[in-house]
Amino acid sequence: MKALFLCVTLVCVPAMAASPPPRMMSNVYSLTEAAAILTVCIEGPTFKAVPVDKARQFNALVARLGNLVRGIASYYRDEALTVTFERTRARIAGEAQMQNYVKAKYEFCGDRLLQDMEAYVAENEKLINAWLAGDAAPAKAVPR
Repeated sequence: MKALFLCVTLVCVPAMAASPPPRMMSNVYSLTEAAAILTVCIEGPTFKAVPVDKARQFNALVARLGNLVRGIASYYRDEALTVTFERTRARIAGEAQMQNYVKAKYEFCGDRLLQDMEAYVAENEKLINAWLAGDAAPAKAVPR
């Protein structure tokens, strides 16, 4: 009877959600800031003049960052993490300080932004996806 209870408990009771540890939350915040920078570009005044191929690349980078956060959320079974990422990304992108930063450093959607973010996203995909797959120690998001 005890074995049956244990079996039913393991099968029928969903795993408890766990909050990501502080180090991983720091990684998620860094990914969120990167997504906010890209959002300033995409929602900025110069984006309509960006060539279609380059615009697709910017949008793909935002999607890749979101995929990383969704992977972390799935790993920790934290359903709120993705919503928090999206809301925080939008809030940060809407701040004048961030908009001024993107304008000054990247001219909103300059080539340097695409180069910097491609490198940033690729490095974090490598680190975080390896960690999520169990192939490495917990990754620290590379600062932007």
